[in-house]
Amino acid sequence: MTNILSKIFISPIFIATAVWIASLQTAMANPTNSPKSDSVAATNTEATAEQIEQATQATEVRPGDWAYQTLQALGNKYSCGNTPTSNKTLSREEFATSLNGCVQSIEQLVARRKPRRAIKKRRYNPAPAVETAPSTAPEVVSPPPEPAPVVAPPEPQIEQEEVVSQQDLDRLKGLVQSFSAELQGVDTRLVALDEKVTKLKDQAFSTTTKLNAEAILGISGYNTGRGIVAGSSSTVLSNRVRLNFDASFMGKDRLRVRLQSRNTPNLTTPAGTRMARLGYDGDEANQTNVSLLQYSYPLSPQTKIIAETVGSEFNENMYTFNPILASSGEGSISRFGRFNPIYRLSGDGASLTLNHKFSDALDVAVGYAVPGAASTNATTGVTTPAVVSNPGAGTGLFNGANAIIGQLNFRPANDLNLGLIYARSYGNGGIAGGTGSAAADNPFNGVATTANHYSFLASYKISPNFVFSGWAGFIEANREVGGGSASVSNYAISLAFPDLGQKGNNLAFIFGIPPKLNSRSTAASPDNSTSYHLEALYKVKLNDNLAITPGILLITNPEHNSANPTEYVGTIRTTFKF
Repeated sequence: MTNILSKIFISPIFIATAVWIASLQTAMANPTNSPKSDSVAATNTEATAEQIEQATQATEVRPGDWAYQTLQALGNKYSCGNTPTSNKTLSREEFATSLNGCVQSIEQLVARRKPRRAIKKRRYNPAPAVETAPSTAPEVVSPPPEPAPVVAPPEPQIEQEEVVSQQDLDRLKGLVQSFSAELQGVDTRLVALDEKVTKLKDQAFSTTTKLNAEAILGISGYNTGRGIVAGSSSTVLSNRVRLNFDASFMGKDRLRVRLQSRNTPNLTTPAGTRMARLGYDGDEANQTNVSLLQYSYPLSPQTKIIAETVGSEFNENMYTFNPILASSGEGSISRFGRFNPIYRLSGDGASLTLNHKFSDALDVAVGYAVPGAASTNATTGVTTPAVVSNPGAGTGLFNGANAIIGQLNFRPANDLNLGLIYARSYGNGGIAGGTGSAAADNPFNGVATTANHYSFLASYKISPNFVFSGWAGFIEANREVGGGSASVSNYAISLAFPDLGQKGNNLAFIFGIPPKLNSRSTAASPDNSTSYHLEALYKVKLNDNLAITPGILLITNPEHNSANPTEYVGTIRTTFKF
């Protein structure tokens, strides 16, 4: 009896229960009763969402990531020029920058298709109707009667290639969604860059000329046992401002016009010697004038020519073998400590210089100069023209004072520079560059003088933080009226420690003997003792536009005369560059 009841009642109940459970499982797996393809699409959508979420959470984008591969595929398909082409891991910001470029490229492809469709609608003289199946051939309106039908050109194939599929647009949309924050940052940077460019255009005074400038504020003082008043001392505040306007007309040439204003005193008179002069001195009572007009042009990759009509300085056109201390704004604080006095033979006048490089180890420089810059009387305001522009007797380019110079540079090693210089000058004095004793600079008291100048120079970069430089110079001078001869010599060595303390700083020491008159055949006697130039400075670079250089100069036996007490000159030079 029990078995019969179980077969009649229990078995159907068990089967119905099993069928009901199975239907519930089916409904849970496909609640909308959609086909199997819809279930697969839902699964793919969930996978894409998961990939987007993973891309959003990642801090870097690696070559194997979905986002990386998707962007590469889109970039290759639609010729996006800035998509990643290597297997380098990118930051999210870098990836967003590439994605932004690809989005713009695809947007342009989509935008270009719209006007083409409009143009098709406005075409005249369409092709004659072709008999095809009614389901595929569009209805064609017959053209007006013409002698010969005009056949429309075939559709360009490139238009079909430029079509962007909806699937690719969805993939691109997923990338944009994943990197929305970074793309917004890219847009912000681009807007800021556009604003800066617009501001620069509005403020630029010329599209072909660049301005670079330097301003010096100096607090200087001296203490001397001679000069105007024995045992005198004084402290002054002075300045020098230079505005350089550089223009190029062929890309590699340069025209430089320099405007200068300054009031830094020449300490020769108050200190009683040229040896006390500062490296940036000059006083025109802050009247602004054109202090340099220079044009340089490369005749070839190895040859360059430099022409100057005013303000010529050989030291700006040739290598001076004292690279760290040669600058008047950031180098030595003294006139003598900057470089060999032979480079001052150009005398701020007019010159022509030619530089030629034979190889990396050998080059030469030759120059011709007419010294004598224009000068302005601070009281009367009257300007005396430079010798080169004066048509009077004994002046001009070839009839008056002049200097010819030739320099050979030899580099036996990358960090070692050796040089030989010969120069011949003619004038009424000034053969020592205004840096030594009065007798050495003008041995014949203003009488016409010719001089042969010889110098040996060297610079050795012992290490990146230690540079040794030095020179030795010798002059043979001859008196052109009445006869007579004289000899002058000078020596110097410098030790520079660049980047000491921080990058851009410089500690330097200079020791030397300023130009000294060793012998003179006329009645006047030569210098009877030896002066020693001792200088120390430390340039502190606060940033790319501001540097402060305190320095002190000590001169023993000024004017090469042991009867003169030691002199001291100190300065704090502040240099602004912009």
